[in-house]
Amino acid sequence: MTSVALTDEQRMLAATTAQMVADHPTVTDAEVERQRGTGELWGAMAANGLVALVIAEQPDDDEPTLNAALVVEQLARGVSAVPYLGTVLSLGLLHAAAPHGEEITEILAGRPGCVVVDRTLSALAPHGIAVDVGPGALAVGAEGGVVRTATLGAHLDGLDLSRPLAHAVGGGTEIGAISSAAGTRWQAQALAWLCADLVGSCTGALEGAVAHARVRRQFGRPIGSFQAVQQLCADQLVTVESCRSITWQAAWAVDALNPAEALLQAQMAKAYCSEAARTVCEAAIQVWGGLGMTWECPAHRYLRRALLDRQLLGDERAQLGAIADERLVTAATKTRVR
Repeated sequence: MTSVALTDEQRMLAATTAQMVADHPTVTDAEVERQRGTGELWGAMAANGLVALVIAEQPDDDEPTLNAALVVEQLARGVSAVPYLGTVLSLGLLHAAAPHGEEITEILAGRPGCVVVDRTLSALAPHGIAVDVGPGALAVGAEGGVVRTATLGAHLDGLDLSRPLAHAVGGGTEIGAISSAAGTRWQAQALAWLCADLVGSCTGALEGAVAHARVRRQFGRPIGSFQAVQQLCADQLVTVESCRSITWQAAWAVDALNPAEALLQAQMAKAYCSEAARTVCEAAIQVWGGLGMTWECPAHRYLRRALLDRQLLGDERAQLGAIADERLVTAATKTRVR
């Protein structure tokens, strides 16, 4: 496995995004609603080229998937409500079918997009559920090797408070055909970005729990001085860093390896991160104690976001099942050849 290390430019990208998120918090419900309107944070991201990372003309040695993953991670770390993940997922799919940036710009007309997944959350479909819906969003999906847009119906009640859902009701246009290789690459890209969102969610949850443990006092001492709390937080930190490592590897693989190999690495990453992120977020709530069960505590926002990410495009069972099926097909093919 190749060792993936960030460049100075990528570290600066992550730091810049983190500062943007810090300047536009989503602690209260009112702040979440303001960000859903895209607002100042979305405008700053668009002005700095963060929205177009996946469709801009890139030099051969650049890593657009990893770059976007770094942005996704920082947004999830702050539970930001801007529809960035849905937009880059849609842009990636549009780019596979219409690789010229001018065509995509005309299609979107400046509107934040969202990806469309079917009711089983295991494949893309033009008439399913749209995730991460921004105001005036244009849904994008694929079916039968053809990429289409779709209009959206009313918003739906969803588990994740930071990313609305909506029915895709059709009425869109056909963008173009997508090859099998391009579709496989996009699937790997989508899984890598979902992993990045999971990493950001569990990072934010753990950071909040550790900050709470430093100031919350019991028996005249901060609870962070108790060995049980220290070990719990330390174990979760190891888990978070493991998730980050496998996510960076998966994002790098999308741009560096052939689509089949990239998809395999993305599936392994999604399987690991889906389960691990839920564990970290639940442990963070445990550190918060009784406060962690309240609406005012931010811990539940991270857990809700992680639980949605876990299901999108398949949880750990779906990913491991897909890997097993592929291995069985490969083994059977080799047996017949012999």
